[in-house]
Amino acid sequence: MRGRLYVVILAAVAMLAAGCGTRQASAGALSAAVANTAATTSRVAVSTTMSSPGMKTTITATGEFDYAHPRGVLRMGSGLVPGGEEVRYLPPRLYVKLPGAPGVPFPKGKAWVEISLPGQAADQSVPFLPLGNVNASPMDLLSALTAVASKVTDLGPATIRGVAVTHYRVSVDLAKAEAHLRPQARAEFHSFASSLDSATLPVDVWVDGQARVSRIAISLPMPHGSGMPADFRVSEAVDYYDFGVPVQVSAPPASEVMSASEFSQSMSISGSSSGGGFGQASPPPVSGTLPAAQASAAEQAIRAFWTALSSNSARAVERTIVPSQRDCIAGFLQGTKFKFKISSLRITAAKPAGTGKATVWFSVKATVQIGGQTVPMAPSGAAGRNWLLATEIGNVWYADLSNSGSGLLPPCPSVGH
Repeated sequence: MRGRLYVVILAAVAMLAAGCGTRQASAGALSAAVANTAATTSRVAVSTTMSSPGMKTTITATGEFDYAHPRGVLRMGSGLVPGGEEVRYLPPRLYVKLPGAPGVPFPKGKAWVEISLPGQAADQSVPFLPLGNVNASPMDLLSALTAVASKVTDLGPATIRGVAVTHYRVSVDLAKAEAHLRPQARAEFHSFASSLDSATLPVDVWVDGQARVSRIAISLPMPHGSGMPADFRVSEAVDYYDFGVPVQVSAPPASEVMSASEFSQSMSISGSSSGGGFGQASPPPVSGTLPAAQASAAEQAIRAFWTALSSNSARAVERTIVPSQRDCIAGFLQGTKFKFKISSLRITAAKPAGTGKATVWFSVKATVQIGGQTVPMAPSGAAGRNWLLATEIGNVWYADLSNSGSGLLPPCPSVGH
C-alpha cells in the first residue's frame, strides 16, 4: 500500500443543481461536523473499488484515529494492496509494515519502514483529488474537505451503520484545490482540471445527530483523455464510527525500523546477492519449442513494456500487455501515481514456457518514486537475473503480468484471451 490508501481519482463531473427533495445547506454545518470530528477519536473503515465491465478490485482497511492528537493506525484488509500490512501515522512520520514475502528484503529483525511526511501546512495536497499526498490518512481527508468546498446541498436523511444521519453533497472547487496543493504539483493539477467538463467535483458526506462526520464518499468515472477504459470507475468510502474509542499508537521499536533509504539499499543488495527476479521466485519450467522469430517477438514485447512503463503513460502500458489484464494495470497505474524511471534494459534470453508463451530474461536498472522516496523497482544484479512472461495472442506477443511478483506491479489475472 505504501501509505497510499486514497486512490487517485480522475473524473469528469457536472455541477449538481438543487432539485426535488434537496435544499441548499449552510457550509457552517459541514464545518461544524468536521471540527467536532477533529476534536475526538474514532474507528475508521476504508473501502476503495476500481471497476469496469468484467473487472472489479476492492481495497479495504480498518483502524483507529485520534484527530486531536494527530495519530492513528490502519490495518490492511482484502484486495490489491501493493506492499503494506499496517500503517501507523505519527506525524511528521509514518511507519509501514511490509509483509515478509519473497521479493521484500528486510535485514534480520527489521519489519518496518519509516517515511517522513510532508509538512502539515496550508500547501498540503488534497488527498481525495489527483496528485494528492500519497501518504494521506483519514485525518487529512477531514481537514481537506472544508478547505476546498464551494457549495453544500442537503440531500435528506439516511442511515449508516444503524445510525440516523443527514446526507450532504459537497461541491469541491477545483480552483481552490489547486491553490491548496504544494507549488510543485500545481502545474500538473491545472492540466488535469482543465480536462474536466466542470469546475467542481462532488463529494458525499454524511453527518450524524451529534454533528460528526459518519462517512465521506466519492464515486466517479475517468475524465476524457485519461487513457482509461470508457466505463472505468473509482469509488471510495471512509466511515467514521465508535467515536471516543481509546487510541493507542506508538512507533515500532527502533530495532525493527529501517529508513526508506536503508530499505532501498536493502532491495538492491538483496537482488544482487540472491539473484531474485522481477517475477515469481521460480519462473515457469522450460516447455515446448520457441522458433527464433517467436523468441525475437517475445523479447520485443518485454522491451516495449518497459519502454511504456518508463513513459509513465497508462495508455501506453496497456497496449503492451495481454488485453485481459489492461483494466487491472491501468487502475493500478492511475491509482498509485507512481513515477517509474528505467535507466537501462538488456534482454539476455527467451525460453519456451508452453504453447504461445515464453520466459524473457533480462537485466534492468529501474526505480519508482513513491511518496517522495525513490526506490529500486527491480535490482540490477547480474545479467539475466530478472524475468517476465510473454504471451502470443492472435500472432501478436504481449507482456503477461499474470505471474508478476515484483511487490510493486499487481499480479493481474489472465482470463479468456
